[in-house]
Amino acid sequence: MEPTNNDPEFRTWDAHSESYNPDLHKYNPWRAPGKAPVNDPCGLASGAKSPAHANAYSAVPAGYTAGDKGSEVLPEQEATLWKAGATATVGWALSAQHSGGYSYRLCPKTATLSEECFQSNTLDFSGNSTIHWNDDSAADKEILTRTYVAPDGSQWRTNPVPACLNGKDTRSHPGHATADCTGGTEFESGFDEFTQGYLRPGNTGKNKWSVMDEVNVPNKPGQYVLGWRWDCEEADQVWVSCADIEIVDASVPAPSPPSHEADGSCPNFNIGVDSCSTKGVQARDSSGNPTECCAGCWFMFNSDSGSVCLGGSKAEGMEDHMNMVV
Repeated sequence: MEPTNNDPEFRTWDAHSESYNPDLHKYNPWRAPGKAPVNDPCGLASGAKSPAHANAYSAVPAGYTAGDKGSEVLPEQEATLWKAGATATVGWALSAQHSGGYSYRLCPKTATLSEECFQSNTLDFSGNSTIHWNDDSAADKEILTRTYVAPDGSQWRTNPVPACLNGKDTRSHPGHATADCTGGTEFESGFDEFTQGYLRPGNTGKNKWSVMDEVNVPNKPGQYVLGWRWDCEEADQVWVSCADIEIVDASVPAPSPPSHEADGSCPNFNIGVDSCSTKGVQARDSSGNPTECCAGCWFMFNSDSGSVCLGGSKAEGMEDHMNMVV
């Protein structure tokens, strides 16, 4: 379909169509939020429809097969409690920047978990977005928030973290240059603590922050599945995830603070010098497979080689582009 999201305020890539190829991403999901079809509203293992469609970089979670549907195979978890009629905190994080925007939706557990069910129960946002440092190393920071309202009335938040401009791109309204994006960014973010190009969260190579929002909770107690959907603009991809939620007509206890035991610190690992696959492993499971990588590396599991820590020395392919389709 033709793009519906054409206002530069809500664009996250080439907002004024000034690229050397301005139509390159014209028909990607974020240009018509919610309209791109998905194979499953809770995601596919590896992002591929079947093992035959998976490739060497397809991240297949341990214990599953490429093509497994999240709505059918993911085990039920202890539900997070939301108070009916109040607001609830939600959040997400990224390692690979593909621009675009996201929404949150609910589907009752008594219904079939389908994209239609989730899209008929989209949640409205309340207030501004914040950046939360996962290790609590800094205070939460309120940031510029842009909420796109689609023609069907659903609300979407633009990804607040800009991608880097590359050498061929020029923009009339670029974001300022940063340590990671020396040529500038696709738009001005309004914060300087980090920028996000491709697998480049800040200067350490490891994502330590999340994008947090408040959503309005329906005044309808019951058991639900929460769906998160990210429609990309710089890639022809839709990323989705699900969680268990219970809406109750009573007070909700404050959640326990998360543990920060795996903080990514590895005193004997030199970022950009040592190999992540050998020296950049912070923790392993009982079989010796990496479960946590040092700061400066990123974790990936694929069906060919199992879990691995990638990045590190330039010879190890820090600048390689991997096609991760989910």
